[in-house]
Amino acid sequence: MLMSAHRPLATTLLSLVLALCFHAAAQSQTPQTPPAKPAAKPAAKPAAKPAAAATAAAAPGDKTLGSGGAAAPADGDSAPRKPILTREELRACFADEAAIRDRLAKVETERVPLDAEKQAIAADQAKLREERSGLDKRQREATDALNTKFKAFSAKVEASNARVLALNESKRAGSAAERERAELTAERVTMEKERESLEAEKTRVIAELQAAVDAFNGSAGGLDKRIVDWNQRNAKANELTGAVEAERKDWLTNCSNRRYREDDEIAIKAGK
Repeated sequence: MLMSAHRPLATTLLSLVLALCFHAAAQSQTPQTPPAKPAAKPAAKPAAKPAAAATAAAAPGDKTLGSGGAAAPADGDSAPRKPILTREELRACFADEAAIRDRLAKVETERVPLDAEKQAIAADQAKLREERSGLDKRQREATDALNTKFKAFSAKVEASNARVLALNESKRAGSAAERERAELTAERVTMEKERESLEAEKTRVIAELQAAVDAFNGSAGGLDKRIVDWNQRNAKANELTGAVEAERKDWLTNCSNRRYREDDEIAIKAGK
């Protein structure tokens, strides 16, 4: 099962200076490996010729229905031997084996594109993690740059305010005092323009980062939908695998290593 731990990225302002924060968990793939698929079984085939003692115990012409080349139980085994299959039972065993083999092949065929798609999703998850890392770096750099500018501007404002306060408290008059007042007024005009420029830069940076965040969230949301869809289809494939595996086990219980008459096999192959 593919997992996604996305939370949307967001931008926020902190304090007087820009502090853009991306609130998003790093995406993780813990694909769980789908249940192992049962291996396809070869067509039923006669077991190896029994030993002399076993031949004596079996009726002439008897054969054993094998499972994947497994040998029939030898004489002396503790488990009791099941009765010889009737012709109809043998016919059913042959038919079930062929059907199970076909379904196993279908499961294998359907699993191939699912596995390929899982690898593609994992690659896209890794790409998103790299993209998020880049956004984090870009956010830090933009925040640090604007913080530096705003702090420098704040220091200039505080220094100018201190000069204004000192001038006002001095209650000085005369041409020198008037020139200082004029300088402080001009400085105020310049700082106001600088403030407007900084605010415009902050607005632009926020907009650019928000656009990048929105694009990232769009990609992450699309990937999440792909993961949900894949998990649903993978669950159905696993259900089919489980059903076929159950049928295979039933066949092993009912048909594997069961004796049957060669004449019945010949008749079944002849369509009788």
